[in-house]
Amino acid sequence: MNSKVKWITRSAAAIALIIVAQLTTAPLKQQLLTGSLVNLILALSTLLFGFGTGAAAAVVSPFIAYLLGINAQIMVVPAIAAGNLIYVLVISLLTKKLKDRISEETVRNMTSVAVAAIFKFALQYLLIVRWIAPSFLPEKAQAVMSVNFGVMQLVTACIGGAIACMISPLIRKAIKD
Repeated sequence: MNSKVKWITRSAAAIALIIVAQLTTAPLKQQLLTGSLVNLILALSTLLFGFGTGAAAAVVSPFIAYLLGINAQIMVVPAIAAGNLIYVLVISLLTKKLKDRISEETVRNMTSVAVAAIFKFALQYLLIVRWIAPSFLPEKAQAVMSVNFGVMQLVTACIGGAIACMISPLIRKAIKD
């Protein structure tokens, strides 16, 4: 199969999985579950198929989620996309950079995910909690943003990424067979 067709198919599948995860879990109002699933799919698509696939899902899915009514504030959607993008970028870069230093794939991936989670948290916290929310939103909405885009982002990025690290070798093996 043509490599562009593979990339489009894999990216579309990752985006679709994220949207389905959000649509099915959003009514539960459990950000821990929804965020962990989104980060699982982002990390898994990056670990399995590379930066391009992860980046497509990272950037496109928040905008589609907004159009579907999942993300209520349009002004934070680009910041969510940026946080997702830094997450997949750091995972992609570090897993490659650490390949010569850490031979065990799971340890290498877990290290990459942990660092990526910190970067995602820091970027979204700065953009949303410290800049966008105080500039554009009433105090009550700011408090919600502070919870949703504070430490919760770090936690969900770590949970989703850790699960992705555990299952990616199994999926990679299944794909090759």
